[in-house]
Amino acid sequence: MRRRSRVSLVPAVAVRFTGGMRDWTATAEAYDRSFATLCDGVSARLLADLPDGELLDVGCGTGRLAARAEHAGRTVMALDADESMVEAARRRLRGQVLRAALPDLPLPDAGEGAIAANFVINHVGRPRAALAELRRVLRPGGRLAMTIWPAGGASWSALLGEVFEEAGAVLPPPERLPADEDFDRSADGLTGLAREARLEVVEARDLHWDWRIRPEDLWAGLEAGIATPGAVVCAQTPQVRARIREVLAARTGDLADSGGILSFPVRAACALAARPLDEEA
Repeated sequence: MRRRSRVSLVPAVAVRFTGGMRDWTATAEAYDRSFATLCDGVSARLLADLPDGELLDVGCGTGRLAARAEHAGRTVMALDADESMVEAARRRLRGQVLRAALPDLPLPDAGEGAIAANFVINHVGRPRAALAELRRVLRPGGRLAMTIWPAGGASWSALLGEVFEEAGAVLPPPERLPADEDFDRSADGLTGLAREARLEVVEARDLHWDWRIRPEDLWAGLEAGIATPGAVVCAQTPQVRARIREVLAARTGDLADSGGILSFPVRAACALAARPLDEEA
């Protein structure tokens, strides 16, 4: 099996845009017990789409997908832009975990045969440059599996919107990508980005699953400021934050099953792409 040479760590700065694209420093523990379990819902599907052997996990978070890959016998290198996520992933994984951010990866050209980018492209400020960089490090014939959150794909988000309204929360103005950087948040939009990057799209589809989470774990993520709803919570006065927690507890108490678990149907957009075999590196 080919062995990767070790590469030096590089500093990275988290970007701040809509769709959860914020500075996540020091939020790893709260993220792992909350929204990481949401993102992990597609990990098995992405790994099934990628060839066995070595895997590059870009935007690994706390390392849940990479840990699945290691348990299945793969050799994994994982990257994330946030220091607290990198530290958490290092505690979970055997393989190398680096702090690095798209679109500047400290990796050689055309060295990777399988790349996972699970809910990464919707977290970067320059999605086209990010896809171009993923293509650069992907070898001809290699495959890239990636997901994004599509518009209207999260039933839990609708619940939180109702909670915020009832609690009297003031919503901060939305942050959006510039028009020349934004793209349609759908499987078709992800396909378009991949083709702009001169990747062949093997398959594009929506994935559906149920996110099961305890109310206290959901609150932990919100209280830590994770994702757009977490940013809303942190923008409120202490009194309104307390009211949000009160309303959320009442709503989720009614929705939880006999074991105290919430279940939300979720949808994500997924694309599997390949770098053409007959292409120059």
